[in-house]
Amino acid sequence: MFAEVLLVMPEYANHPLLKPYRPGGERSDNPYVNFYWDYYSQGKPCYAGIDYPAMEEIVDMIHRNHGVAVLAHPGVNLRGKEFLLDNIINLGIDGIEAFSSYHNPKQAEYYYQTAQEKKIFVTCGSDYHGKTKPSIGIGQHNCPISYTEITQQLSSALLN
Repeated sequence: MFAEVLLVMPEYANHPLLKPYRPGGERSDNPYVNFYWDYYSQGKPCYAGIDYPAMEEIVDMIHRNHGVAVLAHPGVNLRGKEFLLDNIINLGIDGIEAFSSYHNPKQAEYYYQTAQEKKIFVTCGSDYHGKTKPSIGIGQHNCPISYTEITQQLSSALLN
């Protein structure tokens, strides 16, 4: 990742734009990911647009290849556009990541209840990425559902 390289280069040791990402800085909890969100995500100065296939095509491709389509951490992916959730579910996704390190308890409950109402399964994930997200640990998703229930839901989805 570009931020990882910049943060270790001696010529940038005192660069003011990198200060928030260095130890003790206000964005140092996940410096590489925060750098990405601050400079490379949509609407930011270094963003480069990508053309993706339509979501219907993606869901169809997953199903044709015997996979299950799961909407990952919707609290992040739909931020400010939660009204799209019903339409996304209607496109045929099989599950939703209700429990995530990105979701607060209220969001997790909302996504869990929505999945129950729409009869799709739920997953949970910490979104752990090792050193690129040092403040996130494996299993840090606050999922109250047992491992057995989660795997039964997934097995059921794979059989359909």
